Amino acid sequence: MKKFLFPVAMILLLAIGCLSAPAVLNKPPIAYIDSVSPTNSTYGNPVTFKGHGIDPDGTVVAYNWRASPEGDLSTEASFTTSSLTPGSHAVWFRVQDNSGTWSDEVMAIVNVVAPGATSPVIISFNASPGSISPGGSSTLSWNVSGAATVSIGPAIGNVSLTGNRVVFPTATATYTLTATNVVGTVTATAQITVSPGAVPTVQLFPIAAESGHVRQDGEVGPDIIVGATSWSVSIQGFLSYDISVIPNNATITSVSLDMTAGNVFGYPFNTMGQLYICNQVYGSLNSNDFTVGPPTLSMYSVAQMPTGPVSSSAMVAAVQNQLGNGSGRFQIRLQFEKTPFQQNFPQRWSQVWLGPSNYIEFPQAKPRLVIEYDD
Repeated sequence: MKKFLFPVAMILLLAIGCLSAPAVLNKPPIAYIDSVSPTNSTYGNPVTFKGHGIDPDGTVVAYNWRASPEGDLSTEASFTTSSLTPGSHAVWFRVQDNSGTWSDEVMAIVNVVAPGATSPVIISFNASPGSISPGGSSTLSWNVSGAATVSIGPAIGNVSLTGNRVVFPTATATYTLTATNVVGTVTATAQITVSPGAVPTVQLFPIAAESGHVRQDGEVGPDIIVGATSWSVSIQGFLSYDISVIPNNATITSVSLDMTAGNVFGYPFNTMGQLYICNQVYGSLNSNDFTVGPPTLSMYSVAQMPTGPVSSSAMVAAVQNQLGNGSGRFQIRLQFEKTPFQQNFPQRWSQVWLGPSNYIEFPQAKPRLVIEYDD
């Protein structure tokens, strides 16, 4: 009996071992795209795709290419097609092994351009202002046409075709706008300079409703004129500027008045001497604002038409005083040194009172006043 126990036991052990042995799992194949040529093509031209696959425990027996939006393209490892429509296409490739398992898909991008298509156009890309003080801001603005994507760097990212963005660079920075479509990519740059210690500056123009002229005979008008009529009626010009944009606690460091835009008629400097820039506080301009006699409260004078901005410490003090008073206006009277009568006396009456007009006339938006200050 014992003779038969050992063979039976061996058979049972072998049977149990076979039942407990783990099943061998199939390893999936791996797909590779070898080349896509060209990746940028024109509609109707051929594009060639080449790929292959490997199977760690078997063989590759099938291939599949597909694209969006076309769908399946080919079941060959390599093929050529001219059927891709204009646009950007994602093309996927996979392989199948002899056990029927498909690989994960791999992807490539193909751009097909419609006939006559062009690269994007950057119409404008600007930074305003181009120079700021530390802690200041600037606004980037742009306008692009024909782009699929537009981005701005550094640190901004994708943006719309047109727009603006306020930025706060802490150091001088160059921003790059990149516009892309299926044809190509174009770029433009805008630089913002951060100037340590840059002086705050305001540029002001006369307030039209508060500026103009007053004649010696009481006539008041909106045109900024200084001089005299052909009947020797003196005219004084008046300028009013809004300085409320300057902090009340600011220290004014510079004030300059640019009168170079004035148009000279006749010979006002020969007839009436120097032109005086006087400080005069007035409300609504009226005939009482005409000053009789020699110029008063003069801040500066010129003997001929200035060729550049003029400035003085008296102008600085006058603006500073107005800020200290809490006033939002800085106002100026333009007056020649002499009246025509004073200049021509003691000629005969007909020679004194009759003659050509002699005056300077400024456009309504001029003269420009530039004020620098420390805040």
